[in-house]
Order: sequence, then structure tokens, then C-alpha cells
Amino acid sequence: MITPPPSTDYAAYYETYISLIRGRDPLKMLESQVFDFKALLSEIPAEKEEFRYAEGKWSVKEVIGHINDTERVMSYRALCFARGEKKELPGFEENDYAKAGMFDKRSLYDLGHEFGFIREATIALFKSMSADVLDNRGIANHNTVTPRALLYIIAGHHQHHERVLRERYLADIL
Repeated sequence: MITPPPSTDYAAYYETYISLIRGRDPLKMLESQVFDFKALLSEIPAEKEEFRYAEGKWSVKEVIGHINDTERVMSYRALCFARGEKKELPGFEENDYAKAGMFDKRSLYDLGHEFGFIREATIALFKSMSADVLDNRGIANHNTVTPRALLYIIAGHHQHHERVLRERYLADIL
């Protein structure tokens, strides 16, 4: 099991995600989340795909698009720092990305299918990393972070948003 990162390896606001994975194997979590998430998506009826639980909140499809975008960004950061990148990487504004992604114009099936490909690539990336590069430090969005922390962030971010989908978007049908 890949041990959790120390708090010096990530910005404090990521603790929410990392704490959801502590005590678990993050790679096994990534693997199990693929099956659990695809099963969840298969339960969503068409009339719920663009549902928003409150004004100004993302739709179901936008949440899934956000999960996909975030995993890509975090995996890219992990790749860069594992390979020794010394340049600071930019942040990303999640609301701007969600708007630009036009996820409500895509099918839920397509977004879920894309998630599967992204996740398989993420798993392959982290399995390819040797233990010594997991603690390489880099700077993204003005904060220090390591590939180890990014692995936990990816798994925890997904766990957080899947919980939000279940509790705030789909509680009446699950």
C-alpha cells in the first residue's frame, strides 16, 4: 500500500479529499471506483441527467465532467513532478472548465465511458511510478504537491463527488 502523504506535501484545502482515503490503499480505491461509478451511472434515469439540486449548482453530467477534468489535471501534475519538472504548473478554475466543457450537450454514457478511459490511464500512470518519485516535490497553482499526494487527492476527490451525487442528486432514486 502507498502510504499517505505528510501534510507538508499538499495545500491544506486538499485535506478533505485525502482524509477520505487515509487507511486505504489508494490504487485499489482507484480500481474499485471504476466499477462502483459505472454501476452508479447506469442507475441514473435520463430525466435526472441534467438535474441540479439547487440553483447555481452543476448538473449531474457537469459533476461527471468535472470529475473527468480534475482527474486529467491532477494526473498531468503527477506525471510532471514524477519526471522531475521544476517549472510551476498553473491552477485551473473548475467553474470555467465546467462551463467550457459543455457537458450537458453530451450523453451520460459518453461521459461515463470517458471516465473509464481516464481512470485506466491514471491507474497505469501510478503503477508505473517507482516509490522514489512519489515524493518528488513540485509547485502547482502556487502550492507544493507530490505525486503521492496527487494520488490520494484523485481518489478522494472522486469519493467526495460520488457521495455528493448519491446524497444530493440521486437520493430519491437510489
